[in-house]
Amino acid sequence: MKTKLVLFIILGAISIQSAFCQTISKDELIFLTSEWKGERFPDGRPKISDDLINRAKKIGIEEAWQVLNNEGYTNQYEGNWKTSNGDVQVFGRAVTARFIPTRPDLDKNITERGHKSGFNGASNSWPISVLQKGDVYVADCFGKINEGTLIGDNLGNAIFNRTGTGVVFDGAARDMYGLAAIKGFNAYVR
Repeated sequence: MKTKLVLFIILGAISIQSAFCQTISKDELIFLTSEWKGERFPDGRPKISDDLINRAKKIGIEEAWQVLNNEGYTNQYEGNWKTSNGDVQVFGRAVTARFIPTRPDLDKNITERGHKSGFNGASNSWPISVLQKGDVYVADCFGKINEGTLIGDNLGNAIFNRTGTGVVFDGAARDMYGLAAIKGFNAYVR
């Protein structure tokens, strides 16, 4: 059965982080999103209005893609996703992370710096700590499946409790049944 998925994420946030949570500064974030002329969050992320996000919910993926394509955003679509709750649409401000393979020679120093910066626990939970209501957590794990798991039901619940939305992870998930049990949440994964 082909499930019709509507995925329209307003790209209102860039918070690039690696597997070790290499965060960018507020100034760099503002530089990267300099075309945004509206309100910003304290960390520099563009604050797309809730009204605009709610209006976007009425737009189909085909219409959204056509507008993006016409504006020169030709590399903004990726297909072949597995979903935990295919009928649940995901809308919100994107908070993005990039996870690179862990290297023992870097892991210790990066973890130490992350902890000094106020992050707790394992680095895969660090981006979760910056999420706010209405954010969509988008993570690039380069499609890694073996040892590329970014989410299970525990982190899924933590993310949903902070955001009320879902995730898009170019990586693996475990416990899809547990993720499916989170009402109102959807995980797009590989």
